[in-house]
Amino acid sequence: MKAIRRLLPVIATHRGRFIETVLWSIVVQGAILAITLGLAVVVGRVITGAGDDLPSFAVVLSLLCVVVAASTWRESWVSHDLAYRLIGVLRGRVFTSLRRALPSRRRQRRTGDLVSTLVTDIETLEWLYAHTVAQTLSAVLVLSASAAVSSAINPALLAVWLPLLVVGVAVPLCTARIAARNGAALASGAGRVRSELLDTMRGLRELRGADALEARMDHISDEVRALARIQIREASRVGMERGIADLTLAAAAIGAVGIALFAGAHLAPADIPLAVAVSVAGLGPAAQIIDLLRGAGMLRASAERIVEAFDEPASTAVLSPTAEPREEKGLVFDGVGFSYDGTTAVLDRLDMHVRPGETVALIGPSGAGKTTAARLVLRLWDPDAGAVRVDGIDIRSLADRDLRRLVAVVPQSSPLLRGTIRSNIALGQPDATQQSIRRAAAAAGLLAVESTLPLGLETPIGEHGTGLSGGQRARVAIARALLRDPRVLVLDEATASLDPEADEAILELLRHDEDRAILLIAHRAATIAAADRQVRLGSRRIDLADPEVTPAGRPSPSP
Repeated sequence: MKAIRRLLPVIATHRGRFIETVLWSIVVQGAILAITLGLAVVVGRVITGAGDDLPSFAVVLSLLCVVVAASTWRESWVSHDLAYRLIGVLRGRVFTSLRRALPSRRRQRRTGDLVSTLVTDIETLEWLYAHTVAQTLSAVLVLSASAAVSSAINPALLAVWLPLLVVGVAVPLCTARIAARNGAALASGAGRVRSELLDTMRGLRELRGADALEARMDHISDEVRALARIQIREASRVGMERGIADLTLAAAAIGAVGIALFAGAHLAPADIPLAVAVSVAGLGPAAQIIDLLRGAGMLRASAERIVEAFDEPASTAVLSPTAEPREEKGLVFDGVGFSYDGTTAVLDRLDMHVRPGETVALIGPSGAGKTTAARLVLRLWDPDAGAVRVDGIDIRSLADRDLRRLVAVVPQSSPLLRGTIRSNIALGQPDATQQSIRRAAAAAGLLAVESTLPLGLETPIGEHGTGLSGGQRARVAIARALLRDPRVLVLDEATASLDPEADEAILELLRHDEDRAILLIAHRAATIAAADRQVRLGSRRIDLADPEVTPAGRPSPSP
């Protein structure tokens, strides 16, 4: 339960709502207990013939029914409002933790596992915050009141329902390990199914082309059947515990009747219905505590995965204090070394300076570290040695938002969201003016091909960029980067899907900005030749004076 305890302090972010939830829950459960005991008193008075004040009881009980109805509605509204507020806080913290930690250097995480953590597990905790914590506190108070009433009527009544209460609580505790195993297995199985479905949807064309779709679906069916078996085991456990809880409730009522009969002269006839009612009602609040224990395994499994996400080690170090900037402009790699596994160096003492108004092509064989260099500029990771600087500032001393204003990286495949071309360009700057959006679109060559788009910049885009060609998607991604007017622009095979003429035209447009440094990663010889100079990555140190670093107009051989 340690993980659940770590998540409970989140309640402090909305303590006012939590206190209100507890108060309304106490009102609801207290009023229900009062109605139950009031009805028992009425029955007792009818039995003994003392029913002169029954109209007054009827009025009071009617008012209590109204109180229960109104309080139940308010308690439900407040508790769910609290739960979704807290889920929002949790979701923000989880996303922040994962944003710092991913992509991991050494461990690959499947999309389905992330979906399970970010969606299913967080939503599972809605039950903890909306239906458990505050209600359990109020249940303890009402349970105490029931014990006091039972003791006042006849202390022997406590001997009936207290042991049964212990039994009801003990059963979920005894099966807690099974519940935890089932909860972990359900989450793991659901994650695998989601991953398989996502992978299948993404590779649907390839699977059909390879005639492997049927085999893939059979595999997913096997995973679903395995998941169903776990669900059946968990449902059987829950059903058994609920059956024991129902037997406990019935035994409490029978025991109370037995105590009433056994007490004989020690218990007034009018108090017999009250004795039975308080014995049964005493287990009502206890049922909520038992429900918490019954679902504790699933809650614990979800909480542990969320806490694990909180504790993910950051792929970048904590921001260091802002250092004194150096007298240099543009993008600088200063003795940068980097390794994914801690042993094999992908980049080894890389020195490179891309000045404002300059386009430098970073070339080399596959696996030489070109894309890794681009990701270091985005600070997805920090270098193991050396530093990356923009306009003389070590990017490790920049907040993420400041870094994103200075640097834009356009990969070969940029994700586009469902919407329009205009909304996708303005994705990172939703408050951008229409004029600036159109200017960025023009710089990316989108306006030049606008005649092929049915609605211009308002052309709708489906999921994953459906409806646009590869070249159009590339232009939208470039326009999105240019809208931020970055000081450094990194194009990682961003123009590979364009025809050579369009590629040359976009590069020519980009070169007109004398204040922007452009790092170009490409394999196409014509694209490389358009750069002012080239830097080749290989197995040895790259130096600014290295013969492979060629001056403008003298490209080195294409890779």
